[in-house]
Amino acid sequence: MHNAPPVVFPVGRFVWARRLLWVLALCGALGLVFWQANTNSFGVKWAWASWGICVLAATYASTSDILLGGYLVWTGEVWLWRDAKGREMEMQLHVLLDVGSALGLVLRCADAPWYFPQRFAWLEDRDMPQMWHGLRCAVYSRPKAVRKPGDHVSDAF
Repeated sequence: MHNAPPVVFPVGRFVWARRLLWVLALCGALGLVFWQANTNSFGVKWAWASWGICVLAATYASTSDILLGGYLVWTGEVWLWRDAKGREMEMQLHVLLDVGSALGLVLRCADAPWYFPQRFAWLEDRDMPQMWHGLRCAVYSRPKAVRKPGDHVSDAF
């Protein structure tokens, strides 16, 4: 199997993230209003309190969740994040959503501890159509296996 060629893909800010958060919060509030209108349960008050806490926590978390503009770089071996100043960090990449013409990705710094926050990126083919196929191949490819000098490679099929 051949690995995907190196790819450099621009990533902008996902400007709809905050709006999406508020739409989901509004849907939750509408569900609570419907529940409250149809029942006199004491649990509704606790549900409103937990809804408010969740909305505040999600709003706070979303400020650090969204990547600022930069580049997602596949070297053929590892994924790198290159920021606007040219600094690079090795990243682990996981596909969250794939709809063909767009990808939702979860990025985490490769050497960060487990509690280090993840970052989310939304990539679309219209941002760089000539590189889209290469990017998709790179997203689903495995890193090249690094051979040690003493390893024996068999040519038998």
